Amino acid sequence: MAKNRFWFQAHWLVGISVGILLAMMGITGSIMAFQDPILEALNEDARQVEVKGERLPLPVMLQHAEAEAQRLGARVRALTVPQNADGAARVLMLSGRSEIVRYMNPYTGEWQAGGDRGEKFFELVEEVHRGLITDRLGGQYVGRRVLDAAAVLLIGLVATGLYLRWPRRTTNWRAWFVVDTRLRGRGFLYSLHAVVGTYVLPLLLLSALTGLYFAYDWYGTMLERMAGVSPVAKEQMAGKPLVTPDIEKVWATFTQATAGAQVGQVSMRLPRKAEEPLRIQYLDADAPHMTTLNTIKIDPTNSQLLSHERYADKQTGARLLSSVLAIHKGSYFGVVGSLLLMLSSLAVPLFVITGWMMYLDRRRVEERVRKRQAASAAAA
Repeated sequence: MAKNRFWFQAHWLVGISVGILLAMMGITGSIMAFQDPILEALNEDARQVEVKGERLPLPVMLQHAEAEAQRLGARVRALTVPQNADGAARVLMLSGRSEIVRYMNPYTGEWQAGGDRGEKFFELVEEVHRGLITDRLGGQYVGRRVLDAAAVLLIGLVATGLYLRWPRRTTNWRAWFVVDTRLRGRGFLYSLHAVVGTYVLPLLLLSALTGLYFAYDWYGTMLERMAGVSPVAKEQMAGKPLVTPDIEKVWATFTQATAGAQVGQVSMRLPRKAEEPLRIQYLDADAPHMTTLNTIKIDPTNSQLLSHERYADKQTGARLLSSVLAIHKGSYFGVVGSLLLMLSSLAVPLFVITGWMMYLDRRRVEERVRKRQAASAAAA
């Protein structure tokens, strides 16, 4: 009993302490679950072009992008050319801490009108979700560290919640999966809190454990080692300065590395800091889904190939790790996965509300008991 009381106290103390932060993460996470299809629908006109002959070579597209970035006082971060012939090239630019998304006609180099509808909204939602809003407000990382710690505490809440609600008769399936609507007050709140928790427990653990990959370097490194991801490119870039890469030579290196392959979508990501390689991710033309990415890392100082990781050659762990963001958002499992992750994220505010209601009700009961005891002592 003493052990149960300890874990009960720990569970509610953590819950009422970081519950608001977890609820905020849950709400913003649910909003981002369908971010990609929402943005696709909002910007369909800007993301489609008329097919006219051959596409411009990627280095030429990048020249157009660099010119536009210079005009806007920004710098190009990434250029993505889709596989579908009528798709526009997506250019991501950085201006300070803000992102600028533009779409280019890959046949003419002209810029598409619009294309950024909803981008600022989801950028803000992501900043709130990850605690990055503190960067915009004061250039500090306090919020990020606090929310990272809250994600760790969420794992503790799930574990202690499962321990505390373990029924005496484990074969009584109704205690696990059916809310007892005959109860009232705190009893009903507990049943709702516990039963919904049973349904979303594996999904919350999945969200928390994959989210930590982006939060802590040591955690990400540990997973990468377990998955057999080679750090060779990172080691070879040690001491290398940040330079403007020769895109013609970089593209020649990529073309040589992929000779004989049927290449679909291509995304080039330029380095932002010293010791960072230039990265090109591409899909095979017959890729089964958008997470089967092949990754080429190139030294921007001399355009030499550092590594070429093909998705087909990776072990299962490495494949999953390359898709960790899609797993975190649920899109890795299709529309059903996104929907389930969205619902599990929306369950977090429910836990916070019911947890607080049970806590306040318990305090009221305890206060009435104390008053009764005090009145009895006075009468005696």
